[in-house]
Amino acid sequence: MIEEKDNIIDFTTIFKRIIYLYGLLIKYYKLAFVYILSAIILAIILRFTLPAFYSGSFIIKSNENKDPYYINMLLDLETLVSDKDYSGIANELKIPESEATLIKKISMLPISKGKSGDTGVVIITLRMSEQNKFIQIQNSLISYLENNSNYQKLKENRLSKIASLENKITRDIIEMDSVKRIIIDNIKPVSSSGSGVVYNVPVDPYKAYDINMDRYKEQLWLIEQQKLSSSFELMKPCVVSKKPVWPKLSILTLVLVPLFLLVFVFHAHRRENINLSK
Repeated sequence: MIEEKDNIIDFTTIFKRIIYLYGLLIKYYKLAFVYILSAIILAIILRFTLPAFYSGSFIIKSNENKDPYYINMLLDLETLVSDKDYSGIANELKIPESEATLIKKISMLPISKGKSGDTGVVIITLRMSEQNKFIQIQNSLISYLENNSNYQKLKENRLSKIASLENKITRDIIEMDSVKRIIIDNIKPVSSSGSGVVYNVPVDPYKAYDINMDRYKEQLWLIEQQKLSSSFELMKPCVVSKKPVWPKLSILTLVLVPLFLLVFVFHAHRRENINLSK
């Protein structure tokens, strides 16, 4: 009966291979130096010849927190960019296709709000090949969201509700002013036998005052809401990196040096075999 052997890592073989590679590096150190120097020179050349990409991010806030459809719209843009569908990007953002080709990457990071998980605030990061086009793309992207038919309807409904509530509060304030006039007109002077004031009507003036103040506070809140006439608000304008995020000499060097050392190992191993066969 054939017994299966467990897979055991042969550390001795691994150690011998490491020693062999180290021996090649010592024996052919001049060749290794040539490969490393070639990798560094190539990294420097690529650093100044590859197209430069800049990164910038901005933050937007949705005033329609209960409708996260804009997340899907942003995901659609990400897909168009990743597919390099510059015609589709230009059509959605209403920009020339030549400018759409400048966009190399779009990514977003929704910021949850408490336990509800509402994504009312989103950080959007752009990567582009031109440093002076970020603000234009930022504004085009906000317009892309704002002019969507779904958010246009939500905006109209929201403003309509604000207007209706404003009319109601105005009527309430007028009615409360009438109540205050009734109270003032019906205050009797203090009698000779008592103290304080006597009212002919069963209205509590303090309660009337509190209700009136609440209406004024609601009116101030409505004024603030009317300022948010857009469905999307730019919370932080785009901040663009002053230096390109790609290509970076450090990253190119870290990638190319190990790659060239791998080629060196094959080269040195082949040379070693040729020397042994002689």
